[in-house]
Amino acid sequence: MSRKSPFNTAQNIFTDRDVFDVEGFQPKELIERDEQINEYASALEPVLNGWRPNNIFIYGKTGTGKTATTRYMLDWLRRDIEDHNEAGDDEIDLSIVYLNCEALTSSYQVAVELLNELRDEHEQVATRGHAPSDIYNWLFEELDEIGGVVLTVLDEVDNVGDDDTILYKLSRPEIENATLGVVGISNDFSFRDDLSAKVKDSLCEKEILFPAYGSEELREILFQRAEKGLHADAYDTAPVALSAAYAAQDKGSARQAIDILREAGDIARREDADEITEEHVEEAKGVVERGRVSEMIQGLSPHGQYALHALAIAERRDETPIRTKDLYEFYGSICNQHATDPLSARALRDHMSEIDLIGLATVDKKNAGRAGGKYKQYDLDVKVDRVVEAFAETDAVEVDETSYQSTL
Repeated sequence: MSRKSPFNTAQNIFTDRDVFDVEGFQPKELIERDEQINEYASALEPVLNGWRPNNIFIYGKTGTGKTATTRYMLDWLRRDIEDHNEAGDDEIDLSIVYLNCEALTSSYQVAVELLNELRDEHEQVATRGHAPSDIYNWLFEELDEIGGVVLTVLDEVDNVGDDDTILYKLSRPEIENATLGVVGISNDFSFRDDLSAKVKDSLCEKEILFPAYGSEELREILFQRAEKGLHADAYDTAPVALSAAYAAQDKGSARQAIDILREAGDIARREDADEITEEHVEEAKGVVERGRVSEMIQGLSPHGQYALHALAIAERRDETPIRTKDLYEFYGSICNQHATDPLSARALRDHMSEIDLIGLATVDKKNAGRAGGKYKQYDLDVKVDRVVEAFAETDAVEVDETSYQSTL
């Protein structure tokens, strides 16, 4: 007796699902970022003459094409230099060191990771036990030994917070045989403003802003992916446009738009449908949003989760936007529920800034003049039900439904 496989291998929707992998797929042609590409090219062109590139600071929210554009430009830079060298002109020696700082929280950690990127496996340095001065000296020795033009790319560099030592050191390196350029990529618009004056002067020679995508731009990006990854008769304009519209209304994120269309394709395939419909997109939007919120909540520290939970309670009670001092009361009560001492009001503001950065809340700075002074107001930037569901699913915070109605 034959058994039926539980796997659905039908190919009626996707021709290549990997096209919808935001991290793994790099389009040969990058669209809807012409202005940023031109600015990037202008900043990097000195390298084609063997000169030091401009230090570049790039900023924009998640999903606005910063990393994709950087990879695209670096690929072109490598190819153009290869063509230049093959033509028999004065040879240009280019090395690119790319580091994602997502899990790094200090300049010291970034310096160690950069050093280990440049060293052989048997020469790796431990993350503890060395003086910072030694780490920087070894790093510059490695860079000097490489020689030529060295371009160091630090993605998500805002994770180092206000510790900008690494940026200052790299922008003014103590090396003789190499020419060093730095590209800093930040998801946080305010990160640049918090840099010390000396770092701004040297790092921010060229600045490139990546604004949120509009609905029409997201449509073009999705159609580019759909043409490469979906059967021609598996989609039409309506579901693609709806996926773009939902993402544009939310964060203007290409990542979110691509995720929604991919999930809609998965839903259609599971249902053995012949094409993706707007109903599939509606369902996919909820799936993607729940997954995004859950992932972000899990990435927060316990007190970051308590702060977000406090804001969700305030939102459910129609008490938002809410000032720090009022939010602190909700936060303190939640800490008591979890048998832990609340942090200071300043620490709460820091956690709320992080929650704003990842897109779950918005922070507005207010100035009420001499009478009211300066203060911050917070608002939830996703549906409160999504946050409550995510807390319940992840068990990150004990959810007491009565706290959403009763007085703390």
